Amino acid sequence: MELMHYSDSSYPANREECESWVASARSNHYKLRFGIALGTKLIGDIELDQITWRRGDAELRIRIGERKLWDLGYGTDAVTALLDYAFNNLNLNRIYLKVYTDNLRAIKCYHKAGFKKEGKLTRTAFTQREIYLMRILKHEHLARHQKLASNN
Repeated sequence: MELMHYSDSSYPANREECESWVASARSNHYKLRFGIALGTKLIGDIELDQITWRRGDAELRIRIGERKLWDLGYGTDAVTALLDYAFNNLNLNRIYLKVYTDNLRAIKCYHKAGFKKEGKLTRTAFTQREIYLMRILKHEHLARHQKLASNN
């Protein structure tokens, strides 16, 4: 329930829905979804959505399902790996995301990966929850990556 509290998307409830969901995701040219694995165990997923190939933008979303695996750095590692792939292999220029302002765990993860807050809005559809808009640009990520590499 806590994971769903911070997520705006729904997941399949059974195997049949899951197969349809995966087939739909695979055929969508504007979305790339990857599993997050710990050894051979799937612990979450991460995606680039709303990809605009000409402009080079995409929205990032991530979920790690089991609460006992939160706060162990897996999210930051997955986000950093996806940013490397997005900027170096897909030639994207900007990755953005939306995060609820009360999701402090995720905000910390995004800051560690180099994201910056760009704005704040209030979601009014069902609740009066506030959302931060965050982004990272390709040149910021590459400079940050170079700086970290030179420090090691």
